[in-house]
Amino acid sequence: MRTPSVIAAAVALSTVLVAIVSTSVGVAPAEAASTCSGDRITVRDLGRGCAVERGTVTLPDGRRFVVPSPGTTVSALPVAAAGAVDPGDVSITNTGRSGVAVAVEGEWSGAPAAIRKVRSLHEGLTGGGTTAHPMAATATKPAPASSCTNRTYALLGYRWTTPVRWSSNPSGARATDAAALRAAANAWTGTLKTCGRTITSGAANTYLGTTTQAPAVTANGGCGSPSGASVTGWGSLRSGTLATTCVWSRSGVAVEMDQRYTTSYAWSSSATCSGARFDLRGVATHEWGHAYGLGHTAQASGLVMKPASSQCDLAQRTLGLGDALGIDAAS
Repeated sequence: MRTPSVIAAAVALSTVLVAIVSTSVGVAPAEAASTCSGDRITVRDLGRGCAVERGTVTLPDGRRFVVPSPGTTVSALPVAAAGAVDPGDVSITNTGRSGVAVAVEGEWSGAPAAIRKVRSLHEGLTGGGTTAHPMAATATKPAPASSCTNRTYALLGYRWTTPVRWSSNPSGARATDAAALRAAANAWTGTLKTCGRTITSGAANTYLGTTTQAPAVTANGGCGSPSGASVTGWGSLRSGTLATTCVWSRSGVAVEMDQRYTTSYAWSSSATCSGARFDLRGVATHEWGHAYGLGHTAQASGLVMKPASSQCDLAQRTLGLGDALGIDAAS
């Protein structure tokens, strides 16, 4: 469960972000901040310290994000196919008048004032980290399973205060998805018995059934505009990416998550798996770990939260020690 220090940090983040945003809507200061807008804002533009009320930012790697409203963070959290390049986790925080901060695998860019404020508070929310942050590099097949001896986990700095209410859009599905996705979502909840330990998780979800609404995850692995409803679905993604989860949070509290699973690979959702297919339940278990607030561990950890999945990786359906310790800390 969350430690008092992490809860205190969340309260601090709320207070500071409210103060930052209030500055932008309260009494006008002597010198107004410059603004950026449009659908092609660059990280270099953000680095000048401009405020963004609306617009789309393009990262150097080509991923595009609708800039969230002031006081909001959007995170993009992919999982790669083994042997492909992991594009890395991204978070974009709009602080209002102080500008926009961007983090890609822990490397910060954007408005200097925003970076200083968000980075300091993010480190408080993640507890300084019992973490292992792999860099965005070519992901290889995992070493022999060490999932019951590896205690590492990475906290992303947000949590849910209510169960995740979500729906699935089966349009274009490459495997029977509802049962696999529900099992993946529930793998992190309730009483967890893994690696000889029993942990009570605070993570929870409520499945609302199918929907025709599309998830706000773009084909290039970025995040669009949130709809207020959490949705999983299918569509194209950049080569080498199996799935991406987008999460919107305010003051360290998650308010929406959307997931997109690629239609470019063959998938399996059966109890067994064979051939050149990826196990939907295992990959979805990884993505639900992101949804609940967990980042990547090292590829060699053998944990669910390693950054890349191999074909027919059925072991990824089962939490390892670090996964269980992580969800205990994140929920």
